[in-house]
Amino acid sequence: MAGKSTLIKSVGASVFLAHIGMGVPASGMRLTMFDGLISNINVVDNIAKGESFFFNEVQRIKNTVQKISDGKKWLVLIDELFKGTNVEDAMRCSLSVIKGLIKVKTSLFILSTHLYEIGDELQELPTIAFRHFETMVTEDALSFSYQLKEGISKDRLGYLILKREKVVDMLEKL
Repeated sequence: MAGKSTLIKSVGASVFLAHIGMGVPASGMRLTMFDGLISNINVVDNIAKGESFFFNEVQRIKNTVQKISDGKKWLVLIDELFKGTNVEDAMRCSLSVIKGLIKVKTSLFILSTHLYEIGDELQELPTIAFRHFETMVTEDALSFSYQLKEGISKDRLGYLILKREKVVDMLEKL
């Protein structure tokens, strides 16, 4: 809710618009030219093919790795790596993918994750910059600055939102 997915989509749209010579919705923008843009956003399952959400996440990453291996300059946007599996597998898979992707020096990767635990292992890598959106919590109310801050957020707000929306109360009354 703080704006991670919106930011990633906005960057992709702005880069695309700039590359085709259109105006971008920003007061200013500096960017390099990319050979292409790859988006791993809004991955879905495919019941008809018997493909799970996680399987399709893996296929999208596989396709991404195949494309970026060509030495061209890609902008790669990934929103929430491996949310289709359990937390332990998601962390292991995410670390493996990120450590592999940083070997590609010709491309720029922007990705989001809720798995802040992987940041401890990745913080020592000089080519990774960590940013988060600030969330303020006051008496069960949330507010968002929509401003990027340096570092890794360790906020856990899911249960707070569940309570705020009275779902916990409703469940207790069942």
